Amino acid sequence: MANSDPVSGQPSQEQLREAFQAGFESIDYGDGFYFGFHAYLESRGFGKKDDIPCTCSDNGAHGHQPECRWVRT
Repeated sequence: MANSDPVSGQPSQEQLREAFQAGFESIDYGDGFYFGFHAYLESRGFGKKDDIPCTCSDNGAHGHQPECRWVRT
């Protein structure tokens, strides 16, 4: 398992890749994508913070990415 970005407290690229994989696997098990995606990140100490600014690489210019506002809690 890769470490989170030490500067921002956001998930690393490897953690995001694994979270996306967990999301796709949860679809295979009959749950939605976000069920697995969120469960994976939460199990690694991240939480979605709706009260902080957008954390998307393009500041949400093209809509928010699934990992938007997920930070180390």
